[in-house]
Amino acid sequence: MAKGVARSVRWGPFVLVGVILVAGCSKSDRGPRCVFEARPRPVLESIGLNASWDPKLAVDTAGTLYIFAVYNENSRSRLGLLMSHDAGDTLLPSIVPISGAEVSIGSHGEQSPSVAMTRGGIYALWQQASEDSSEKIMCARSLSWGENFENPVQVSDAGVASYRGFPSIGVAPNGEVYAVWLDERDNSKPDEETSSVFLSKSTDGGATFGRNIRVAGQACPCCRPSLAFGAHGEVFVAWRRVFPGEIRDLVVSTSHDNGRTFAGPVRVHDDGWKLKGCPDCGAALAEWDGVLRIAWMTEGKDERPRIRLARSVDGAKSFSSPIDISQDILDPNHPAMQIAEDGTAWLVFQGRAPTTDGSWSKTQAYVVRVDSRGTPSLPRRVPGNENSISYPTIGIGSGGRMFLAWTQAQGDHPVIMLSRGRIGL
Repeated sequence: MAKGVARSVRWGPFVLVGVILVAGCSKSDRGPRCVFEARPRPVLESIGLNASWDPKLAVDTAGTLYIFAVYNENSRSRLGLLMSHDAGDTLLPSIVPISGAEVSIGSHGEQSPSVAMTRGGIYALWQQASEDSSEKIMCARSLSWGENFENPVQVSDAGVASYRGFPSIGVAPNGEVYAVWLDERDNSKPDEETSSVFLSKSTDGGATFGRNIRVAGQACPCCRPSLAFGAHGEVFVAWRRVFPGEIRDLVVSTSHDNGRTFAGPVRVHDDGWKLKGCPDCGAALAEWDGVLRIAWMTEGKDERPRIRLARSVDGAKSFSSPIDISQDILDPNHPAMQIAEDGTAWLVFQGRAPTTDGSWSKTQAYVVRVDSRGTPSLPRRVPGNENSISYPTIGIGSGGRMFLAWTQAQGDHPVIMLSRGRIGL
């Protein structure tokens, strides 16, 4: 039987113990409650890896939990995969390497690897240094459900020296594999403060990638672009554009010819965020049943940080007025989004609980549920972390199973923490 990672996933039963309430089901929350384990756990120490960071999660139809992680090996940063067949109770005894042994990948928060999974395979995309002291975008695939990965292939054009980074990968409904990233090959001045968004696609399941296509210029140079796909062949690319006057707002461009050409970018909302410098925060983008959702951080004209969510029902020609889903959480940033099998959007982001005495609380993970009508719950804290966290990520299974992971400091090194939850208890 073929495996898959569609939104309708199938799991065997497992038991969570020591849970506490983190999202209630009162009328003010407008959504089902969600409970998590009382304490998250470091996930790589059990296999002897003390330093790990920048996780990504995936769940397949057979019940396997996939944890992608960056780790140190022989003084190099490598990308690898950990798997659990019992919903995170235990991990397989060794990490499966994805990136090459003789190179070090680039990974620091927003500029971290990206992964995608389909019924046909697992795909990973990352940045690494090239021989000419610039950077290149690399991709590796597994057709064995993570037992091993093929040798990486280069996605960015060879022989073109420039900075490239902040990659995202996605697989269209027709099986084509798309990669987008930020690229400075078109910059005419060494001190130019914007990038271009470039795209490449594979029509052979990630074995090779075609020519690089410039989607647009004037991109904020450290905010990761993102990908989503429509039911009628649309390819959506979102990024933070630098408008005149150092205004940095989100835009979406659409291709109707399988990524060969893109329409002009559509501004999601006139936030009017003026900032001389890059904020290092891209958007989360997802499409479900004809509705395109986008979540992003902005400080707007009033210089108040918030996570916003908007929807488009006309193929990114226009967007609804945004809702501020972070509410009163301070310093909210780095949203990640997954769509559950019923069309509900679940978002996780980092932020600080408000205080009354002016003190700064720890950065923690918060979860928000947005129903199919676009109505959000209140943000609720994920419990148990002892130190500030960064760049949370989310994986959704069927039957109300939810997984969160993030990076936090433990002693003098970073570690990946995993928290498991259930929706609707």
